[in-house]
Amino acid sequence: MNFSQLNYFERDKLVPLVCDMLTKANGRPLPSQVIAEAIRKIGHHTDTRSVRRVISYIRREGLVPCVASSPKGFFVANNVREITDTILSLEGRVDAIQEVIDALREQRYFKFNL
Repeated sequence: MNFSQLNYFERDKLVPLVCDMLTKANGRPLPSQVIAEAIRKIGHHTDTRSVRRVISYIRREGLVPCVASSPKGFFVANNVREITDTILSLEGRVDAIQEVIDALREQRYFKFNL
């Protein structure tokens, strides 16, 4: 399954629960582990990987506007700085991933004469 695609359970069960949790947190950061534990307490099996996939979906679809993140967790941004910091962090991750891709392509070229 592509990381960006949700399965039925994630889309129809977890997305509404996570949207509700983010909205009710009033800007307080929620770690993915805390979100997963809260969902398990109401009888649904999930893990932090599924929570992150769901949050990515929520962000892409704009279901809860301006879901930001920090080392403390996910939250709805209360100001432009919070969402800007998240955007800059994500851009930095994209750049780091691109550097790895470029390095692996170069290594492949030299190792396999491609």
